[in-house]
Amino acid sequence: MSSEIGKLDKEKLKVIHERNKERGLIIKELKRKGPSTLEELSEATGLEKEKLFQHIIALRQLGKIAFMNKEGDQYLYGLSESEERA
Repeated sequence: MSSEIGKLDKEKLKVIHERNKERGLIIKELKRKGPSTLEELSEATGLEKEKLFQHIIALRQLGKIAFMNKEGDQYLYGLSESEERA
C-alpha cells in the first residue's frame, strides 16, 4: 500500500514539475519578447495552443500575466506589472 502511495506522489510531482517548466517557458518568452499572441507563444515555446491557453488562464489567475491589447482578432498577453518587477 505504501509503495502505491509513493508511486502516486512521484507521478503527481512529475506532472507538477512539467507544468511549472512549461509555465516558466511562457514567462521567459514574455520577458524576452514582450506582449505576444497565442500563436506567437505557441511557436516560441513549442506548446500546443490548447495547452498553452490553459497555462495562460492559470497564469492570469495567479497574477503573472495579463491581457495587454488586441491585435486583429487575437489578444496580446504580457507580463503583469508585479511580474515585471520580479
